Amino acid sequence: MASLVPELLGKPFLGLDTETTGLDPFTDRLRLVQLAVPDGPVYLIDCFAVDPRLLAPLFAAPDGPTLVGHDLAFDLRFLVQAGLPIPPGRRLYDTMLAVQVLDGTGRQPGLAETVRRFLDHDLPKELQTADWGGPLSPAMLDYAAQDATVLLPLFTILTEQLEAAGLLRALKLESRALPAVVWLAQAGAPFDSDAWRAVSDAAYAEQLRLAEELDALVTDLLVPNTLFGRTVNWDSAPQVLAVLKNAGLDVPDTREETLAQHREHPLVAKLIAYREAAKRAATYGLEWLRFVHPLTGRIHADWRQIGAASGRMACTRPNLQNISRDPRYRACFRPGEGRVLVKADYSQIELRIAAELSGDERMLAAFARGDDLHTLTASSVLGKAPDAVTKEDRQLAKAFNFGLVYGLGPAAFADCARTAYGLALTNDEAKTLCDRFFAAYPGLKRWHRSQPAGAVAVRTASGRRRVVERFTEKLNTPVQGTGADGLKLALALMWETRHRCPSAVPVLVVHDEVVIECDADEAERARDWLADCMQRGMQQFVRQVPVAVEALICQDWSGTPV
Repeated sequence: MASLVPELLGKPFLGLDTETTGLDPFTDRLRLVQLAVPDGPVYLIDCFAVDPRLLAPLFAAPDGPTLVGHDLAFDLRFLVQAGLPIPPGRRLYDTMLAVQVLDGTGRQPGLAETVRRFLDHDLPKELQTADWGGPLSPAMLDYAAQDATVLLPLFTILTEQLEAAGLLRALKLESRALPAVVWLAQAGAPFDSDAWRAVSDAAYAEQLRLAEELDALVTDLLVPNTLFGRTVNWDSAPQVLAVLKNAGLDVPDTREETLAQHREHPLVAKLIAYREAAKRAATYGLEWLRFVHPLTGRIHADWRQIGAASGRMACTRPNLQNISRDPRYRACFRPGEGRVLVKADYSQIELRIAAELSGDERMLAAFARGDDLHTLTASSVLGKAPDAVTKEDRQLAKAFNFGLVYGLGPAAFADCARTAYGLALTNDEAKTLCDRFFAAYPGLKRWHRSQPAGAVAVRTASGRRRVVERFTEKLNTPVQGTGADGLKLALALMWETRHRCPSAVPVLVVHDEVVIECDADEAERARDWLADCMQRGMQQFVRQVPVAVEALICQDWSGTPV
């Protein structure tokens, strides 16, 4: 090992793979590290017999060989847990991310599938689930060596195709962000299980209470609540539909958007509240606690670096990006004694990107002045002075800005306003307001009309490409994808400058929001560092419009002040 590391440091690139005893870096063990040399041997290092930390100089070197792997985030988490440093992002090349960038997809292809597609041969995977904690057979060693060897021709072919497609810059961004994604997954989110149990129990109790109130309300309205020979099952769509019709409501179904049109009716209002409580009780119940790691007490989610075709990240097992905004749930994400959270988000970033892409002069001028675009939109469309805009007016403006910017027609806009913002508009009213909106922002209208018909390739600011056909995707992919580009560069900058706030770790990333945890006595420094990285990362891709970041020091994710 001592003589091997200097030799490997002199190579231009290496295939890197690992074999582990399981999938959890905290409870399972790293067994093999495989390093494939171009036109040379494959070195298999048995970590049960050799201390893998002897490889540290190879991983830590700022200018060492490019390390080529497939789903490197998995391998790197085990290597980190074994005591090895994460290599600099510019030295990493993930063939899984490369295929995703090449295809413009959020789907994660396996290594065997990738080899079959690009190298046109089958890669046996039968031994993937073998017992890697026991004796290693010759067949297992051959299997492990193959997994590392195939990475080198994949690297060559994928690089050629990415370069021809103008996608190398997008992949370099992903490579640079990869260490931060590993950092995020390994750190995990701080979590208070006891507080979650209390909130979950309260949601279930609220569901039962609302069911009883619905039963009582049906009786008060003189609607038989025994239409089916028993008390109404409020989770049964056919039974609920029958009750609503008996109450005099002419509705075709019980879907959320249908009920939203009748939310003034007392039975419908109560039913909507019941469904919200039932959804919380089911989605965020006690079963959710299985995601709390038994050793760390934290939630180590599966962060998918390219989780959507737009380039946005995604999160599974569990989906932390989809946690209810209800402060009762978010307050359960809180660190222990002596630690705090700093949460920062981009202010109206998608609208700022849309302003830059469309070149709308009024939007550009508003952001340059530091105006609130929702207030400006409400003032322009409703014909009110800015200081006369009400909270309700601003809600309507949000529906405009986040709906019409992405190409919704009047009918779809009316549905969006009703379901997302609780605003009832007829189709005629929606059309009139849409016309006023585009009269206020003619640059947006020109941008919309400039989109070609049929399937086209659209790109983000980093050059990320996606082939789309739907009109709305031609608009929102460059916007959301550019937002993802800026956020990933911000994460890369955080990793590369982590020395500025040594106690800080990222714990949550939700599209335009980053949450870090740090020592309480470093909170001010952490806030400035986080906001600076986020602002600089996004400003690399959004150049005409100023980028604004709002950062807050808090006790928990709900924003409880320190």
